[in-house]
Amino acid sequence: MTLSADSFALSGVNTMIVQLARMVLLTAGALGGFAVARLADWSAQTGLTQEIVILTLIILGASMGYLLGGILGREITAQYHRIEQQVQESETTDLVLGAIGLIFGLIAAFLMSYPLRLISPSWVAFLAVVLVYGIFAFGFTRLFLTKRRDVARRFGGLVGESRVSDKEAVKFLDTSAVIDGRFVHVKETGFLEGRLAVPRFVLVELQTLADSADEIKRARGRRGLDLLTTLTGGPGAISIFEADYPEIPAVDAKLVRLAASSGGVVVTVDHNLSQVARVEGVAVLNVNELAASIRPLFLPGDSLRLLVAREGKEAGQGVGYLEDGTMVVIAEAKERVGVEADVEVTSVLQTSAGRMIFARVKA
Repeated sequence: MTLSADSFALSGVNTMIVQLARMVLLTAGALGGFAVARLADWSAQTGLTQEIVILTLIILGASMGYLLGGILGREITAQYHRIEQQVQESETTDLVLGAIGLIFGLIAAFLMSYPLRLISPSWVAFLAVVLVYGIFAFGFTRLFLTKRRDVARRFGGLVGESRVSDKEAVKFLDTSAVIDGRFVHVKETGFLEGRLAVPRFVLVELQTLADSADEIKRARGRRGLDLLTTLTGGPGAISIFEADYPEIPAVDAKLVRLAASSGGVVVTVDHNLSQVARVEGVAVLNVNELAASIRPLFLPGDSLRLLVAREGKEAGQGVGYLEDGTMVVIAEAKERVGVEADVEVTSVLQTSAGRMIFARVKA
């Protein structure tokens, strides 16, 4: 995929942090083992020579440092990525105001804590100073953030407003849009502008579908993966990037969260996802809604000729489909399943999920 190099680089950074933590704690453990060996006459207690005792304690301390270094390194890496993700999700206005509030809080804490340093004993003074710094830093940061909306509204251009126009915003494809594939033609016609991107968790869901035991799901997943494979190279390619929200289990909810935090736009054919995203204030481009808006209209009395594909749910009904997939429910057409018939439109039902046409066989 297009950002696989970034994934390898990220993995290399993680490994470097873990190895660095191991090296530091391994060295500290070895020095600690040497110091312990000098604290007592271990030779008299163990019957071993002083050199063997020192070597044993150094190896033991280094081994403990190596193990603890791996644990500490992984924890540092996890916390670093968690903080990095939170920073990426935060608005520029929040970051600027938070930094300003923190600076003012530290300055106020420095001035207020000066008399506290005279308290005895010294450890009480140290705790008091730390407490004052913590309270003032947190308090001033929260105080400045309470006015972030007013600042963003008045000085959005100065602090770097993170929202961009719909034309410039990144379009995030969901699983249903990738499988559907019609977004490709919409982009080729110029109606879908901007950069198209697929987060890693959507790609994982496609792979899960492609590995499913269900034949229909497997075919849908493979179709989506094949389409992405053909579209991730060359100019205007779809980019695959790392993104995840471990605390959110549902892929659709992750996508809405991603679009909301980055100012992007969700591209989908899922009606329910469209509704949820709009409730959350996220911009949505629903390919089905676009198709419905440009679909040719049929009025009662119009004549059609189409194949009766199958029986309907109600007695005597038949069902056919227009070229664009619109369902046509035909009264008294059960006996004509498998053959073409001339029908007359009786009514058209338009819903947010699509259009349905009702007709009857012409006499």
